[in-house]
Amino acid sequence: MSTPIGDNYDDELVRMGVTGQLMYAPLGTIAPDGMAEWAEEFIDLGWISDEGITESVDESSEGFTPWQATAEVREDITSVLITWETTLWTTSYDTVALYFRKQEADMTRNADGSIEFVDGNIPKKHRVFFGIDVIDDPYRRRIEIPNGGISERGGQTYTKGSLIGYPITIKGYLTAQGWSCKRKFLEGWDLPTPATP
Repeated sequence: MSTPIGDNYDDELVRMGVTGQLMYAPLGTIAPDGMAEWAEEFIDLGWISDEGITESVDESSEGFTPWQATAEVREDITSVLITWETTLWTTSYDTVALYFRKQEADMTRNADGSIEFVDGNIPKKHRVFFGIDVIDDPYRRRIEIPNGGISERGGQTYTKGSLIGYPITIKGYLTAQGWSCKRKFLEGWDLPTPATP
């Protein structure tokens, strides 16, 4: 068999998620234009485990078979759930607050400098704007999640053989515009006919 030939066999179009960053900002923060730098309202959550970020898409559909037939005449997607799973390795106010679903008003600073808050109670809804950059220098892709929240928390391990991490699953909830995330690509490919801005 001969070597395949065609535009899509260009090895410059093969990408990796070499590195990146996870940002967050208050709900309602304005996203940057294109791949511009994140605004000062966005906070970088710091070190992420070497497993990076895993994205999952869970789609459900409903098929409709008429009384007079045995095959479906129609199928519609009834739900699309997109989540991003990662483990934060930085311990800071931002990572602790996100993991435990707490806000500054829920925490108290003691006279000795320690911080305390209660856990195991019903958490308040905590929605924020998440931003993910995936970098394969000089290429990058960006995912903006304007109405995001922590839907699941993994367990923590306290041992001398591993770092204390904060395993979280980010869920994209519906926005007023009718979508849960926006994707941006700067990866060396273009539309067949360049779109007009």
